[in-house]
Amino acid sequence: MRNLIALTGVALLVAGCGKGDSGPVKRQPGSWSQKIEIVEFAGPGIKPEQKAQMQQMMNMMAGVSACITPEFAAQEDAEKNLTAMGGAQNNCKVTDKTISGGKIAFTANCSKDGRAVKLTADGTSSATEQNIKMSVESAGTNNDGGKLVMNVSAKREGECKPGEFTPPVPKAVATPAAKS
Repeated sequence: MRNLIALTGVALLVAGCGKGDSGPVKRQPGSWSQKIEIVEFAGPGIKPEQKAQMQQMMNMMAGVSACITPEFAAQEDAEKNLTAMGGAQNNCKVTDKTISGGKIAFTANCSKDGRAVKLTADGTSSATEQNIKMSVESAGTNNDGGKLVMNVSAKREGECKPGEFTPPVPKAVATPAAKS
């Protein structure tokens, strides 16, 4: 179950932005709210009441709006986030990737501590709204495998509000210098 929750966090980061046909579709700066609906949460050892607990946890996360600054929006990059999923150990392989025309879809097959985890995402992303269905499946041992399916939606609600959470600006990726 820990693997499901950890990869869900990665998936939410990746879903933060998309790339369009004529260049990146960046989120408009401003106040963004997010809603996460748990569609399925099942596996060996997972009791029905745990789905309700998971939904309650996601509701708490979704209840916090974020102030997306112009600097933050300028640094968002779904391609970079997908590439970073592999991590230093190269433990994720991203396939079937589409980040184009407001569409975001991918499959990532990951392994951690000998466990296979498959993450899929399919949805839309624009400057003011995002709707993505995500699935995280873990083939675990000792009753720790499972499946989590959720619908994630985010929407720009206007200008930033005083006291709103402001995420730190992601670091820009350095591009290799051209050889002469």
